[in-house]
Amino acid sequence: MRIAWQGRLRLVISTMLFVTLGVFIALVTTPEFVSDARIMPEMNSGTGGIFKRLASVAGFAGMDLSDAEGVDAVRPDLYPNVLQSTPFVLYLLDQVVVQTNGERTTVANLLMPPGDWSFINWLQRDQEDSVAPFKQMAGKPVKLTRRQEKLVEEIGKRVNAKLDTRSGIITITAKMPDASGAATVAQLSMDYLTQYVTSYRTEKARQDLQFYTQRLTEARQRYQMAQYSVFHYNDQHKYYVVQAATMEKQRMEAELAIAQTVYTELSRQFEQAKLKVQEQTPVFKVLEPAKIPLIRVSPKRSILVLGYAIAGFLLGIVYLITQRINLLHRLKAIVRD
Repeated sequence: MRIAWQGRLRLVISTMLFVTLGVFIALVTTPEFVSDARIMPEMNSGTGGIFKRLASVAGFAGMDLSDAEGVDAVRPDLYPNVLQSTPFVLYLLDQVVVQTNGERTTVANLLMPPGDWSFINWLQRDQEDSVAPFKQMAGKPVKLTRRQEKLVEEIGKRVNAKLDTRSGIITITAKMPDASGAATVAQLSMDYLTQYVTSYRTEKARQDLQFYTQRLTEARQRYQMAQYSVFHYNDQHKYYVVQAATMEKQRMEAELAIAQTVYTELSRQFEQAKLKVQEQTPVFKVLEPAKIPLIRVSPKRSILVLGYAIAGFLLGIVYLITQRINLLHRLKAIVRD
């Protein structure tokens, strides 16, 4: 305390210099905003009962839906992993967001502006992909540039999802250097997750529906052609009583019966496939939409300035003590001489 009082002027100067530095850093540091969105996914227990009732109704029409009900392959506890995947990050980087000031930009440029001095040396080494969108060939390995790898890591830290195992609610959190951008990214993440899960769960059913649609079209054409052939043959051989003509007529009628049977069965399968697509489509209830945050989460300017003030005070104390120790050593040396 005595040393601090004797060197109080230097201590004040040191503290004020660090306070000024803290204020400057607090003002120039990019603010960060966080936006949350909450959704509640559909559980298997709810859809099972509905589908059983639907299957009982379909049974009156001769359709069998007993094999359509199964175990959900995408459990809700796996949903957060979707937002940590590289395809999602690369999709998100090219999305356009409107900033608080009204300017439109992409998520990639929002995180790493092309003129950002903190990344200028790195961008000079990899300028060819500064505005190039990501393109992936189906069945090909993913090849990322240095800038894309950096952005993938950055998005992985800023966007995440968390599942509450008790309530089943999924909370999606987005942290961005712009308030409107954070809300937009949270909404985009929620939309991507719901679309991804919906597409995954209904993909097999949609493929089956497309298959039955094509086969039904072919069966309808076959049935119509067979029907036309029978009617046309009857018109041309209306007054003929020839055995060969009778055989030809029986053959055409048999073809018509087969075509009609196939068409009827495919029509049933087609209706069953449509019901299955509807049954497999999950339901997501939005409990809390993404909102534009009004208060930044960082930097905490008061805490930052206080920390620099404490650091300046402590360094000033260390400087004074060091100076006093050096002075004592010099005095001892003079006394010995």
